[in-house]
Parts: sequence; structure tokens; C-alpha cells
Amino acid sequence: MQQSSASVPVKKKAMAINNEPSLKSRTSLSRLKLAGYIVLRSGTIGLISGSVLGGLFGLTLLAFIWTGAIGAGLGLGLGLVNGLLLSVTTCLFFYPLKYVRLYHGVVKFISASIAAGGAAAFAPWYFSSTPMTPSSAVFIGFNSVLASIVAGWAGGLAGQNIAQWYEQKSAVDTQELARRISRITITLNKPARHLAAISLAEKLGWISVALFSLLCPLLGKGLLKSLVCGDLDVISCLPSPRLYTSVIEGFKVAIPIVFSIMLIVSVLGSRRRA
Repeated sequence: MQQSSASVPVKKKAMAINNEPSLKSRTSLSRLKLAGYIVLRSGTIGLISGSVLGGLFGLTLLAFIWTGAIGAGLGLGLGLVNGLLLSVTTCLFFYPLKYVRLYHGVVKFISASIAAGGAAAFAPWYFSSTPMTPSSAVFIGFNSVLASIVAGWAGGLAGQNIAQWYEQKSAVDTQELARRISRITITLNKPARHLAAISLAEKLGWISVALFSLLCPLLGKGLLKSLVCGDLDVISCLPSPRLYTSVIEGFKVAIPIVFSIMLIVSVLGSRRRA
């Protein structure tokens, strides 16, 4: 009799725990609201970063306002496209958020790819009907490569910002669920533990993008030109010194360099963690 009476509260507690709603039903954001926030956040980041980076690239052309306006429009468009794609991906595969690292990687990859691809395709499309000299084709083509690299970098940071926001929002919902089920120990990924490090890394990331984009128009064109053509003249170097040829030749040099730098950074980061 004592055993049966003692087991009654245990059964009641188990039934109460089992009757608790899941994390999915307790989340404060519905799929529609989550998608709207992601699109709004991505579009805002794209507008701001596009206008700033576009203005910085306009320093060499003495057209800060013109390039800033073009960068703002391009950044807003790419940001909205990126936000729509991220919202669909998040609502279909990461709602609620269970695999944080995978989500971070997917979001950063999508954001960087859209930003870099859009920036790389914009200049050849925009200047496709403009008469080109060899020098102007090389100048615009190589700066398109540099703009694509910077835009991809900024897009990766924008994706990281969105992923961190959703991670923190999911962690808050998880904490609310843990408070209501006080008898169960739930391992939480609390954003407060890493909030200072996240904010510092994010600020340093955007500052480095701004500095890199500021130096690119001044130094990047000459660097890529020397790497591709060496001491040869542009007409002798490129078989058809037009815009598309310049973009292709620039990417042939820039992509291996970017991948090498990313590999070195990842190896150094893994050693520090170990």
C-alpha cells in the first residue's frame, strides 16, 4: 500500500510533464512572423551595407553619391531575395531551431553566395551595352571581382547576424520552457554567455569589411592587374580585352587566393580551439 501510494505522485508528475506543450507550440514566433522578421532584417542590412560599400567603391570614380545609390538599390534587392530564401529555408527545415551549427553554416553560405553572385553579375549586365576600351574594361571588370569578394564577405556577416538573432530568440523560448518545467534539467545554449564575444566579433567583422572595401579600389585593381597580366600590356595580356574577359580572368586569380586565405584562417582557428 505504501508503494502504491508513493507511486501516485510520481505518476501525476510524469503525466504533468508529458502534458506540457512542446517547444514548437510554445515559441513566441509563428512561421509567418519569423519569415517577416528575417526578410525585414535581411533587406535592412542589405540596404545599409550596400549603400556604404557602394559609396566606398565610388571614391576612385569621384562619384560617391552615384555608386552609393546604386549599391543601396543592389543591396536592398539582394537583401530581399536573400531574406525570402532564408525565411523559406528556416521555416521548412529549422523551425524550431535544433541544429544550431548547421543552421549557421547554411545561412552564411546562402547569404554569401547571393551577395557575391549578385555583385559579380551586376557590372557586366549594367555595362554590357557601354562602349569599352581595354583600360576601362579591365578597370570595371577587376573592380567587379573585388566588389564580389567584399559583397560575399558582407553577406556572410549578414547571414551570421540573422542566424545569431534567431538562435538567441530560440534560446529565450527554451529558457521559458525550462522555467515552467523546473524538475527537468535542460541543457540550454544561453546567448548571454557569448553575447559580448558575439557583439565584438561582429563589430570587428564589419569594420574589416569596410576597411577592405576602402582599400580595394585604391590597391586592388593594380594588384589584380599585375597578377593577371604581369608586365605585359592589357591588349597583349587578354585575348579579348573586354568586360567579360576581365571579370573571368580576375576570378581565375581571386578565387584561389580567397580559398587559400579561408583555408589558412580555418586551420588557425581549429588549432586555437584545440
